[in-house]
Amino acid sequence: MPATVLIPVNRLDRAKGRLASLLTLDERADLVRRSLGTVLGAVAEAGLESVVLTTDEGVRAAVPPGVRIMGEDESLRGLSAQLERAAERLAVDELLILHADLPQATAEALRELVAQAPPAPSVTLVRPEDGGTNAMLLRPPGRFALAYGKGSGDLHEAAARQAGMAVHRAETPELSLDLDTPADVRTLLADPAGRTCEAGRYLIGIGIEGREALSEG
Repeated sequence: MPATVLIPVNRLDRAKGRLASLLTLDERADLVRRSLGTVLGAVAEAGLESVVLTTDEGVRAAVPPGVRIMGEDESLRGLSAQLERAAERLAVDELLILHADLPQATAEALRELVAQAPPAPSVTLVRPEDGGTNAMLLRPPGRFALAYGKGSGDLHEAAARQAGMAVHRAETPELSLDLDTPADVRTLLADPAGRTCEAGRYLIGIGIEGREALSEG
């Protein structure tokens, strides 16, 4: 198992902008904190070490004691550059970059992800329906430039192959759903397991199913 899981978390005042039609800023920030708690719990149960990458004091306050927090490099812009610098600072042979907004993340899903990974040099990815990169196990990190954003899944796979690394798309459904859009929220709440996870219970508790924007988004 890789020892280190790097979890980037955006500032809470910029949290989940594509959910602005559905949730208030405070609700979006609360959803981020709850989803982060789920991810951190899964990582800990899997016996891995979490490193939370953030500059936000509200995020820092939500991180349990004992979990390492790494600040961003103020001289750099963009998620990819920040992750590359963090990977350099960590200086590990295996690094799992994991999104913080995976409401159904479990320890078993993380174990399955690692079990499916080819030997080094390799990249193992979990991709959501929009073609992004929800999770990426790098063995080792630093072989190619990261390209988080629209279409990052294809970009990461192509760059890894060009760098001579084996590429594998892991089949781990619990890591495939992130919460970026109202459609993602509908998908979560259509799943009985999604309704009972921490994020699902929170969304139902604030009356999300009665909001017109849920059906329109």
